Amino acid sequence: MLRQQPPRRFTELALISASFGAVYGTYLQYFNDGLPLDKTLLGCVAAILAFWLSSQLKETSEDDSNFRAVLIEQFCFGAGLSLLAHALVPYGLLARRTPFLVVGGSLLSAILVTLWRRFTRPDIQDRDRLLLVGFDNLTAGLLSSLRKPVCGVCGPFSGDLPPGITFLGPLQNFEQIVAETQPTDILIGVPNWDNVVSPAVLLNLRRRGIRITESSLLYEKVFSRVCCERLQPVDLILSSTLRGDSRTMAIQAVYNNLIGLTCLLLLAPVMLLFAILIRLTSGPGPVIESLACAGFQYIPFRLQRFRTTTREGLTTGVGRVLQALHLNNLPQLINVVRGDMALVGPRPVRSEFAEHLSALMPFYAQRFSVKPGLTGWAQIHLSPQEVADTRSEIEYDLFYIKESSLWLDLEILLDGLSSMKTAPAAPGGLQPEGNAA
Repeated sequence: MLRQQPPRRFTELALISASFGAVYGTYLQYFNDGLPLDKTLLGCVAAILAFWLSSQLKETSEDDSNFRAVLIEQFCFGAGLSLLAHALVPYGLLARRTPFLVVGGSLLSAILVTLWRRFTRPDIQDRDRLLLVGFDNLTAGLLSSLRKPVCGVCGPFSGDLPPGITFLGPLQNFEQIVAETQPTDILIGVPNWDNVVSPAVLLNLRRRGIRITESSLLYEKVFSRVCCERLQPVDLILSSTLRGDSRTMAIQAVYNNLIGLTCLLLLAPVMLLFAILIRLTSGPGPVIESLACAGFQYIPFRLQRFRTTTREGLTTGVGRVLQALHLNNLPQLINVVRGDMALVGPRPVRSEFAEHLSALMPFYAQRFSVKPGLTGWAQIHLSPQEVADTRSEIEYDLFYIKESSLWLDLEILLDGLSSMKTAPAAPGGLQPEGNAA
């Protein structure tokens, strides 16, 4: 945590005092229930000091750009500590309007303090200094996201260094370089870094308050996907985070079946209408076609979807409407109810490609440790207009498997409903209906 200068602390205290003062005035105007003024004022002062203390203990990281998450975290932490402070003064035993004062004052204080720190963030960042240990293509790709001044690079680097970044020397002089540059952050971009940099030295630097990050972990934080370039076979063998968690999957199965069945019943009239239109306009052939796909643990299943083409492979008028409205995959709700698929998960893959791609890329097999989904983390991040990129898709899928939870599923579903994105074509993916086997 960066140490604030006294003026910044006093400014934040003034903002918090003004917030609670405004709410306290409202309290006296509309909710005053006859309590002595000294009792209510004591409670207000206790809330101000408690929230200010919480803002110093839980200072916002300068790397956190999610304003809403920072605001909620600051409000919850400050309100909780304020309520605790009220329990230690007589006001907390007598007042009937404690929740109003604490919640209102904490919310207004959280907004002002968060905005204040956001607008004054450059003053903090100017004191940051980032030392790069090694420099490769992965580090170069992260450079624009670092938002910290780079004091130089030590250790090996491939290619030419970008303008403005200085080579400071080999890793043999690492401790001397750290002493001279005095970095606040160190980014390690050397594969198998423990063989070239002493973990004991890094641990000692961390104890001194220097933040140390490995480039693959920063890649995951910045792009919300796992870095396959740095995955090692031991990570796939020993790490349980890159495999589906049985407890999480059991919870997901409950709401997958309930939501899937509810949606299937509600949308049954719409599906019946489109089925009739397909039968009348698409010529001979099934209304719902199926594709052989690999599911959980490579268990095969038949993926259901509306047929949108004629036997000659021409897209019908009804098919174009279904594709434009993203409704051609509605029958996949049947797969969800059957248990073949989940609402959220990796994109379904045709069986003939699953084993082949798993043999080419060992980490590809990890995506079959969970059920495929109607939508997924990769689908909402990869645009249909982008060129197919299997590696990027797998990286997103592995991130979803690693972070899988009810809240992540809810975020994906809401994002998918709002944007109505379709999965991009990728090697081994589902091909357009006209090319379906």
